[in-house]
Amino acid sequence: MDIKIYDKLAKKYDLATKIVSFGIEEVWRKIFIKNIKKHIKNGSLIDLASATGEMAKGLNFDKAYLIEPSRAMNLIATEKLKNKSEKCEIEELSSSKFQVPSWRIKCGKKEIIIIQDTAENFNIDEKADLITAFMAFRNFDDIKKASRNIDKHLKNGGYLAVVEMVKSDSFLAKLILWYMNNIVPLIAGVLVGMKQEYKLLGKSIDSLSQEDIIKNFKDYEIITKKKLLFPIASMVIMRKNDTKDS
Repeated sequence: MDIKIYDKLAKKYDLATKIVSFGIEEVWRKIFIKNIKKHIKNGSLIDLASATGEMAKGLNFDKAYLIEPSRAMNLIATEKLKNKSEKCEIEELSSSKFQVPSWRIKCGKKEIIIIQDTAENFNIDEKADLITAFMAFRNFDDIKKASRNIDKHLKNGGYLAVVEMVKSDSFLAKLILWYMNNIVPLIAGVLVGMKQEYKLLGKSIDSLSQEDIIKNFKDYEIITKKKLLFPIASMVIMRKNDTKDS
């Protein structure tokens, strides 16, 4: 993943995503959150490739770690995640805490820690009840390494929840992929001046299947596996076997 692309895109990321997806990605996120909360309503969260913090904001867990390698995205997230109804404290943590730039947001009993790192390399000293990856896996440089790190940081009995755009042989999926390859770059060129960067989006979708993700979590029970509105988006919620060694 080229982090410079996301640093450049950060200020217009939410708007650009909403426009190029016709608001569908926001609908997917709401469906995702609703499905997650059927199984777990609160606890400790790790959100991978957290961008500007929309997933953590929607889940609203008492404790959340946001893992995002783009500094520009993280700075936007720190402002977005402040609760306007109560006094919040924001502090930049010392580099000795996580070995990478990080920030803490404390609003009442809720705590959010934003860590500037990748899914492959982040390291925290506790395990989560829930790990989410919303449109994240296709951006991982090494899916196997990221998957091992996810497993390391998830409690036994905890949940891994994934939404990803993946390749599909259906006609509608091929039509959507054509739109991603041909129309989205044109829109992105006008909105954010990133036509070439958005051409990579379609290629990343067509290179990843649902099975490419699931096969890395063989000891997990699949709780939910389904398409979201269009066949190009897949949702999988898995539960880590609670008899598996930590």
